[in-house]
Order: sequence, then C-alpha cells, then structure tokens
Amino acid sequence: MKKNSLLALVAAVLLVFTSCSNEETTPLENESTSLLKAFEIKKDATGAYSVNFDVSNNTKIDKFTDITENKSEFILSSSQFTIEKSRSEELLIDNNKLKVGFVDVNSNDRKLISITDDNFTFQSKSDNTEKLIEYSILGNEDGTYNLAFSVNDNVEVSFVYNEAISTYEVHLEDGKIGEINYSRTLEKESNAPLKLDFVNHITNTSAKSSESESSAETRRKPRIIIDEGEEL
Repeated sequence: MKKNSLLALVAAVLLVFTSCSNEETTPLENESTSLLKAFEIKKDATGAYSVNFDVSNNTKIDKFTDITENKSEFILSSSQFTIEKSRSEELLIDNNKLKVGFVDVNSNDRKLISITDDNFTFQSKSDNTEKLIEYSILGNEDGTYNLAFSVNDNVEVSFVYNEAISTYEVHLEDGKIGEINYSRTLEKESNAPLKLDFVNHITNTSAKSSESESSAETRRKPRIIIDEGEEL
C-alpha cells in the first residue's frame, strides 16, 4: 500500500514539473512568430483614408502618434489574453503627407507606409481632372501586396514599372468607356522599398488644338512607399 502511494506521489510530482516545463517553453517557441497578419491602407470615394489590420491571437496593440510627421505607429506585443484580433482607424492627410507604422516586438520587424496626396479638405468633387475614384493596398503575410482601385468613366489605364526610379506606375489618361475596376499583385524586392505612383495625365482643354500636346502635364498623386526592416 505504501509502495503504491509512493509511486502515485512521484507520478504527480513529475506531472507538475512537465506542466511547468511546457508553460515555460511555449512563449520561447512563439517569440519569432509574426504578430501582424495583414494590413490594408484604403482611400475611399470621398477622399478619406483609413487603415485596417489583423493580428495573431494574444496580441496587444498600443498606438503612438507623432504629430510632427503625421505618423500613426502601432506597437504589437505578445499578451496572455486575446484583447483584439483586428483594428480599424481613420487617418488624416495633413500637409499632403501621411505615415503609418507597425512595430512587431516579437520579430523585431518594422513596416512603414508613407503616402503623399492632396489634403482631404482641399479636394473638390467638381474637379473634372480627377481620374482615380478610390484605391486600397493590402499587405499579405507572404510579403506580397494586392493593389485594387477604381477609376472614373472614360479613363484609360496602363501599368508600367519604371526601372529608372524603381517605381510601379499606374498611368491614368483620357480614353473611351471601358473597365473601371482594376487589381494587381505587387512584389517587394528584399532590402528595397516598394514604390507606387498614380500618374495622372492632364490636358489643358483651354489650350488651342495646335498647342494641345505642349499643354499636357502629368501629376503624380497619390504616391505610396512601403518599407520594411529593423532600422526604420
């Protein structure tokens, strides 16, 4: 009887040590797991910007705002509890600039999205030179980016990669009625930022026909830069 009791006591002690060992090693195994699963930067048809992103389970989100750079930075760290699995926030263009940052404490990975565009309050719905209606960029876990956008009627769209400035370009020109919704998958090269420009081709309709070619101009807005790394 005493022998059986002793064996039961030893088994219980071993079970406790095994349980404690598992609890101690689990956080270590998850230290390198990326907490940011996906994010989306969007400009809607009204001209307003927003950010939406998903995180892994048991992730804490802290937000810091840098007014001087108009930058919203989200710090992601591990937590014992599932606080929130996604977040959506409105963003504001100020002085034609906007920045959104993500800092993953687990993987020490940083992402920075910089946008140059017109201030929301300065946009005019009656401006007939506007060709882009709305757009969004979705950052995936595999490192690729999905671009989706809509244009007004009578806008011709072409895609170009400008090697001289290492930039994806979406050219928007006057054309015939056609497709208005577009999407593309963009790949970011390692150790280099992903750059995207919407290039609006604008013609001065008040110019004489003989001068129409010289009166044409291009306008690069919005402009988006996505960078990654530990030193951002």
